[in-house]
Amino acid sequence: MRHVVRLSAIGAAHDAPTRNGRLHALSDAELQASGLDWTIIRPAFFMQNLFGALNGTTLYGSTGQGRLGLIDVRDIGDFAATVLTDPRPHTGKVYTLTGPASISMAEAAGDLAEVYGRPVTYQPLPPDHVHAAMLDAGVPEWIAAVSVEYAVAYARGWGDYTTPDFASVTGHAPRTFLDFAHAHADHLTAGTPS
Repeated sequence: MRHVVRLSAIGAAHDAPTRNGRLHALSDAELQASGLDWTIIRPAFFMQNLFGALNGTTLYGSTGQGRLGLIDVRDIGDFAATVLTDPRPHTGKVYTLTGPASISMAEAAGDLAEVYGRPVTYQPLPPDHVHAAMLDAGVPEWIAAVSVEYAVAYARGWGDYTTPDFASVTGHAPRTFLDFAHAHADHLTAGTPS
């Protein structure tokens, strides 16, 4: 093994507001000290996290009014493939991947309305309700707790930024949320009343 490309997490740091971010920081530091060639990729909130969040004409979420630099996981894959194809120029670099715009869930609901041709509104959910619902659905406590930690951080504006990293490496812009909504219309609305 000559070069490790590691998928980390947005904002990974020893003082991150989530346990997940602090744990990723430890793993990032271990890789950086390993003596191996390395590249670290830290993607933002995945657009695909919203699968199942749309019910009828309501988009539910737990990020409050926070804005996020959402990224499509297809772009994460494309970026990683570019780095893996020729890792040498990326040795010792940390990339934070975001979409092209930082948007609120209310703006995401507006994009969904455009795709489906009907009004869609955003309904923020309190973190304690989200935590309880995840546990009721059988999600392990650690995952539920970390998910809520991220939601609280995002609601406070922690994810309200974008970076040029994706375009600087791939040579083209990442997908917009509207692109994502068009491409995944069936997944976003699967099993929901229209």
